[in-house]
Amino acid sequence: MKPLQYPLLIALSILLAACGGKATTKDGDDFFVPATNDNVTKDPFDRARLLQISLKMPANDFAKLRSEGRTLDTTLTDCPSSDFEYTDFKASANIDGELIQEVAIRKKGYLGSLSRTRPSIKLNFDTHEEGRTFKTLKRMTLNNDRQDPSHTHQCLAYDLYRAAGLVAPRCNLAEVIINNENMGVYTHVESIKKPFLKRNYNNKSGNLYEAQIADFGSQLNQRFELKTNKTVNDRSDLDRLAAVLKLNDNDFIANIGQHIDVDEFITYWAVDTLIGHWDSATGNTNNYYIYHNPEDNLFHFIPWGTDSAFTTDEILKPNSGPLFKNFSLAKRFYDIEQTRRLYFSEINRLLSEQWQEEALLAKLEKVQQLTKAPHNAFEDITAFINGNEATGQPSQRTLLNKAIAGEINQIAYLIPDEANDCSHIMNKTSLTAEFSSIGDKGSFSFTDAEGIDRTASMTLVSNYSSVDSLVYSLDARTLPPVAGLTFIGAATPPSYLDSYVLQVFIEHTDYKKGRIPLQGLSTNLMLFKVIDKDAIPPKIELISAGHSGTINLIEAGNGQPGSVIEGRIDAQMGLIKVRNYITTEY
Repeated sequence: MKPLQYPLLIALSILLAACGGKATTKDGDDFFVPATNDNVTKDPFDRARLLQISLKMPANDFAKLRSEGRTLDTTLTDCPSSDFEYTDFKASANIDGELIQEVAIRKKGYLGSLSRTRPSIKLNFDTHEEGRTFKTLKRMTLNNDRQDPSHTHQCLAYDLYRAAGLVAPRCNLAEVIINNENMGVYTHVESIKKPFLKRNYNNKSGNLYEAQIADFGSQLNQRFELKTNKTVNDRSDLDRLAAVLKLNDNDFIANIGQHIDVDEFITYWAVDTLIGHWDSATGNTNNYYIYHNPEDNLFHFIPWGTDSAFTTDEILKPNSGPLFKNFSLAKRFYDIEQTRRLYFSEINRLLSEQWQEEALLAKLEKVQQLTKAPHNAFEDITAFINGNEATGQPSQRTLLNKAIAGEINQIAYLIPDEANDCSHIMNKTSLTAEFSSIGDKGSFSFTDAEGIDRTASMTLVSNYSSVDSLVYSLDARTLPPVAGLTFIGAATPPSYLDSYVLQVFIEHTDYKKGRIPLQGLSTNLMLFKVIDKDAIPPKIELISAGHSGTINLIEAGNGQPGSVIEGRIDAQMGLIKVRNYITTEY
């Protein structure tokens, strides 16, 4: 079989496949970390060393924790299930030699970080003993760095937000062991809770909102999840800000300072841009908190989920460019010359005062020495900072200078301010597939959104002549690596002109002969319809994603040409309603 030729499909595999380091088992029962003066007295956010975190819990509970996750179809819709909650289990924790019994532990992750093999987790120390802390912390958030094998993106990003004078979580790295299984290096990030608010704003009584694909608007405001003051549930502060966004330019400029700290937001926006945090508030209306501080009666933005920072690829919004404006507030400021100049000026200030390439690369080297991560894990972030002459990738400094000079065409994407149509979320379809690399044969069948039964044969499609219809690939840059099977099929009569792409993702640790259940994001299916087969790469549209079912590998192959891959898929798929954006070209 030939290698996969479609960068978009590879990118989707990288984005959606689970990651994490190879899990190993330590010899013996090394649950108790020796307590020494070097570790028990240390700051839990000390950056000079790895926290040592050992956890023990019943094996059945850990298996259940690993298996939990939102279904892929609901995570890719604007109408996610609001009643989904991860289960709390009990564990014993030994952190730097300090033993804590009956700690609450649960899985975490919405989409990008979900993994069965190496789950992100949250620990809560006071759930079963009110008021208990570990070195003043009630909670610990441990991220698996699924999209960041260098273990650098999150802490370095938060450092740069703070260096710019903004509020951001504290962060460091930890080695995590669960039931004597070494899960590898995790990023420990400070939780955005009331203690965080008290420490940074001298106040914790205001409304705190978490945003996952959320923007301001009379309808869009419902997307913000209120994290404090839930009983009162007074969201009028959001409504007042949304109303200002609808004013004409002069009135908007005159009034917006009564709702946000304008200078602070522009700095926040500029840092989002500087570090390439495309999955941020201003890049993707995602991964941020806002706090309405009663002290000054203003909203303040708090960054979150920076594991996708230091990248230039925004595959969800093609050609959106390096200057972020995929957010109503950022776009309003960008479209007004006065505030656009302030934004450009702040980027230039940060490039001059904070974006010191040699210092940034030195920080990467320190992390590598600490974690022993392979040097190739740092290739992407190094290229982001310094460029890559071999591939033609410009440095971030060069890219931003070109964008500010107007040398890069860009498209802004905004979510329409309208109520979500969630009528589609209960629509499911069965998908079955039989496949074999011997003769490159097989077929898959499903029912589309119109209720029409479709069958696609695994045959070559026009303009796909250089690619086999069944392709096995392995993305070794993720943690753990991801096995991907890509099926290209032409519909059988009467709709033989239609073409489809079916992608299968399996965490490499699970990629072996036998029945593999669909689980969350890490092992799942995505079905695309080819919209324009003549484009390079072909333009495709996601039409359904896995909900439940199994992948049965009769032969798993080894990724080498000629190795046999054979199996069957029996799954329930959720029909996906494509999100419509309001786009503006610049």
